[in-house]
Amino acid sequence: MIRDRQTGQIYHDGEFRTMHANTSFPQQLTAELLDSFGADVVFEGPQPETTRYQMVVRQGTIQMADGNWYTNYVALDMSDQAKNTLDNTQAAAIRADRNVRLAATDWWVTKAVESGQMLDDSLVAYRKALRDITKQPGFPWDIVWPEAPQ
Repeated sequence: MIRDRQTGQIYHDGEFRTMHANTSFPQQLTAELLDSFGADVVFEGPQPETTRYQMVVRQGTIQMADGNWYTNYVALDMSDQAKNTLDNTQAAAIRADRNVRLAATDWWVTKAVESGQMLDDSLVAYRKALRDITKQPGFPWDIVWPEAPQ
């Protein structure tokens, strides 16, 4: 990105070239070339760390101690609706994973029923733990998957 020193306006490379349509620019715009047009390179700035309920948004530019201009990013909290959507999406993914894990043990249940045998206690406990995954206190984000029996 490019910053016009006089106005503070930020332009993308293509916009800058369009503004100066009668100028033949090299493929790579250098800091020296931009300086001759009263402009500065805007470098990509650092992004803040976020929680799962925040998003990073670019908020203008900032001049750092090194004299260069950088994109400025801030962390903003999500709306309650966005948080609920995110939680519901995560919960659906956990349930889908749980269903795949349950389906992977269905053949053991079918085999036991067909042969008239009792299910192994470890398999019964495993399947119950999978069905109860949504009851864990950290659901849907902080869950512990049960270990499958051998």
